[in-house]
Amino acid sequence: MGGSASILTKEQLEEYAELTYLTKYEIHYIFTRFLKLGPTQIATDFHFRFNSHYVMEEFPQLKFNPFRKEIFRIFSSQKDGHFSFEDFLDLCSVMSENCPLEVKAAWAFRILDFNGDNEISRDDIIVLLDRLTGTSRLTEDDKNQISDILLHEMDLQHTGSMSQLEFLHAMTKMPEFATSFSFRP
Repeated sequence: MGGSASILTKEQLEEYAELTYLTKYEIHYIFTRFLKLGPTQIATDFHFRFNSHYVMEEFPQLKFNPFRKEIFRIFSSQKDGHFSFEDFLDLCSVMSENCPLEVKAAWAFRILDFNGDNEISRDDIIVLLDRLTGTSRLTEDDKNQISDILLHEMDLQHTGSMSQLEFLHAMTKMPEFATSFSFRP
């Protein structure tokens, strides 16, 4: 395991494997890459928290993700946009192929609830469309029409927004969701 073995103990590796949807090999690989952010800091303080800028430089799948701001907000244990190894491991676990659909959907809901009101509303859908297409690609009428269609199909209680259960129900109907809401570290 090289130099990282003395920092990440066998016991920690086993515990992380039990608590995540990742294999020991994946955890070790992620740790080795995360360690590159600051070997001295991690050797001194295993729970050292790195600014999101540094994490994005080592993990470009986050740098180019249109939802990176929300990902860092949701997965940062201190809600400050800084990541410890365990924060990053939580993110990688959710984004792994082995993570159950229900767990992925719960985290996706939190990411897509841009205003943090525990529902996905028309405003959240419009932000989602802007992030996916760029702010100038769709007209306001297009965005409103798409929002109306999505809410009509997914808002089962007709409240004008989706609850987490309604979102989960919709994601179970989309077989590509699990694979599209994933990445390899």
